[in-house]
Amino acid sequence: MNESRKNTPQAPPQAEAGVALKKGWQRRYRLLLGVARAALMWERLWPCLWPAVGVAAVFISVALFDWLPMLAFWVHSLVLIVFACAFGFMVRGAAQGFKAVDEKSAQHRLEQDSGLFHRPLTALHDRLAIGAGDSRAQSLWRVHLGRMAEAAKRLRVSLPSPGLARFDPYALRALVLLLLIIAVAAGGGEAGARLERALVPRAEIGGGGPLKLDVWITPPAYTGLAPMFLEPPIMTAAAGDGEGQAPPTIRVPVGSALLAQAGGTGDAPILKIGAKVIQFAAVGKTGDETENRGSYRVETILEDADRAANSMEVSIHGRPLGRWALRVVADKPPEVEFTRAPSRAGRAQLQVAYEARDDYGLAGLQVVIRHPKGWAVPGGRPAIRAELPLPGLGSKKVEGNSLQDFSAHPWAGLSVLVQLQAIDARGQAGQSVIITIILPERVFNHPVARAIAEARKKLSTPDDDVVAEVVEALNDIASRPKHYFDDTIVFLALSVAASRLIHDGSDIAIGAVQALLWETALRIEDGEFALAERDLKDIQDRLMRAFRDGKGSTEIDRLLDELSQTLDKYMAALAEHLAKQGLAQLPAIPMSRFLDSTDLQRMIEEARELTRTGSLESAKRMLSELRRMLDGIRNGLQRGQPRQDLAKAREMMDGLRKLTDRQRRELGKTFKRHQQSEGALRARPDPGGRQKGQRQGKGQGDRQGEGPGTGARGQQALRRDLGRLMLQMDEFFGDIPSAFGKAERAMNDAVQALRKGRYGDAVPRQSEALDQLRRGMDAMAERIARRMGGAFGVVRGRRGQSPGEGNDPFGRRPGGAFGSTIDDGSVKIPSYMERRRAREILHELHRRAGEHQRPVKERQYIDRLLKRF
Repeated sequence: MNESRKNTPQAPPQAEAGVALKKGWQRRYRLLLGVARAALMWERLWPCLWPAVGVAAVFISVALFDWLPMLAFWVHSLVLIVFACAFGFMVRGAAQGFKAVDEKSAQHRLEQDSGLFHRPLTALHDRLAIGAGDSRAQSLWRVHLGRMAEAAKRLRVSLPSPGLARFDPYALRALVLLLLIIAVAAGGGEAGARLERALVPRAEIGGGGPLKLDVWITPPAYTGLAPMFLEPPIMTAAAGDGEGQAPPTIRVPVGSALLAQAGGTGDAPILKIGAKVIQFAAVGKTGDETENRGSYRVETILEDADRAANSMEVSIHGRPLGRWALRVVADKPPEVEFTRAPSRAGRAQLQVAYEARDDYGLAGLQVVIRHPKGWAVPGGRPAIRAELPLPGLGSKKVEGNSLQDFSAHPWAGLSVLVQLQAIDARGQAGQSVIITIILPERVFNHPVARAIAEARKKLSTPDDDVVAEVVEALNDIASRPKHYFDDTIVFLALSVAASRLIHDGSDIAIGAVQALLWETALRIEDGEFALAERDLKDIQDRLMRAFRDGKGSTEIDRLLDELSQTLDKYMAALAEHLAKQGLAQLPAIPMSRFLDSTDLQRMIEEARELTRTGSLESAKRMLSELRRMLDGIRNGLQRGQPRQDLAKAREMMDGLRKLTDRQRRELGKTFKRHQQSEGALRARPDPGGRQKGQRQGKGQGDRQGEGPGTGARGQQALRRDLGRLMLQMDEFFGDIPSAFGKAERAMNDAVQALRKGRYGDAVPRQSEALDQLRRGMDAMAERIARRMGGAFGVVRGRRGQSPGEGNDPFGRRPGGAFGSTIDDGSVKIPSYMERRRAREILHELHRRAGEHQRPVKERQYIDRLLKRF
């Protein structure tokens, strides 16, 4: 009845008479037909293509695991050939088994997915072959087309279903997919390099086994840089032609250690660093027999000569095994400079402000002092070298201010050359500019000590005339024992010094005489305190040197005992020294805190306990804090001219105290006058009475000679004396406490009231003046104490604890003041419970060390731990 269509492209069905199709149906039909064709094509293609894709996935997985480069060259090549043949065979089978999809098949797929029966899409393309002129046949045909058109409106396409399970009943595709995912994760960022190594096998060069090359570069420890492992790059033709991205340049500091190991090469490779060529050495040689099995290694240090190199290469027989872009970075010498010129601080100290920096860290910082003419100290070194403090080893930048005491050096008072020197961990030194200064010298107040110090300084440039002059001066001083308190020790020291200069003119003898004369001058000037200060400084230096050299706990414990004894002598000598200078009357700062000798002893005991428990850094930090406190006292005692300042302060305080007493007496007199005038008015009776006359006569008799201005002259004299004291304060402190200005104004108001006879108005003004004088005395005492206390290092300016009564000149009192919390956070000082726990652990270690039934390795480990304590 209908005519079949040939397998040629067909146009979309057109609407015939009586069959209405919606507008746009043709576009939807063409789109769905194309989708159906694609789905049908995928269902036919994927089963054919799957074997080739599986082979490729397996190869990529093996390549990303980086297994193929481990194989021998011929095995690696054979595996590549097998994979290539398998892949080609599978691709050929896929090409032969695939059949193209025609439009009729696509229509049929579309009808099946849409659930249409009787092939409506084909019917819409058919034409009436018989009965074209029969009206009933045409009516029936139109009805048939209408039904097919209604069915065609429900067109849809299902998802493709290749049915791969029919070809892979064991689900090997899932295993291949899982292997590929794991390989991609293992390859990571170097997936490209691993694929390249898998595709390009490396030929063996005389070895038996896979080629392996490992290179390590370890920077010097002082740089703080981590070791580097260099992954050998792939040496391909493309790389040789300069194609692709260039590898990053590896920057390493001078002094780095390079270690390279090669395996599977058969012959020894060659390491080239710029122009330097180093032969690898075989590993595992025993006598004449070589058991290295193709393993070689080389070790070298990258020196300054390697800075010209821009690459490093490992090769064998001219064939490169690995090449890296390498840059050896120079370790620059440190830089140091004065931030301001060295200057005198206090009485005999040199203040040095400095700044130093280094690219990898500073190891030492010194101030170097030399004589302008290059002379050396008699019997000593040609230069003075003093260490400047560093916050820690390896600091890259340091900026600080240090006070150095060179007053005991024979060059004190002479012109010298000062220079800073910084040293890094590699031993390189950097110098600052040279500055010429006068080295600060101590000025002695005692004339005999001053004369001895002058003679000592002359011996710095000794010749026969100078020695003869010094001998004559020493004999002259020794001949007058009354001038130095008939001190036998001083007499013997002067005699010995003169005799040695006469009989021994060597530099060593002159240096010894200079040291003897200095101690003699200190004894005359300061008495036993100077010797106690010298002994304390010496034991502090020996103790810190013991910590630095890693001495045992027994030696450190002995030095701590010696420090404790020396400190007691120093504190006693210091108290006596302050009392002799009259510093016991130094006013105390309100709300201040005193340094107690008990606190210093407690710090020593805590340092001893920390040492016993192995906390050496904390013990060192504790002793450094103790030294800082004692240096503060020592530095304070060396500042300025305390005796003159103290005399002025005493004079002002005495004058102010007398002025306050006079003001109190004037207030009492004015108050009595006010009471008498008030009583006379209250006692007056009725006008004209006798009692009035009697009482008036009596009151007039009592105040005979007192006019309306009585008391004004005395108050005015007080005001003038206060003005003179205020001028002295301004000269001494640079300003005047505000309380004295208020007192002066109150006195002036009182003078005006007294002149007018208004005693009631004068009393409150005089009371205010007295109150302001007392406040001014407190302010003045605080200023004096801060000025003099800062000079002597006696008072510590911390709030929270007032000075108690009955303190000695050093402020010592029972119970201590500082406790056991001396910690600024830079080094953790263990608490009491932590130290107790450390003692328990130490005791347990000793107990276990004595148990011989324990394993040998465990006892050896315990012994190594106990060696630290």
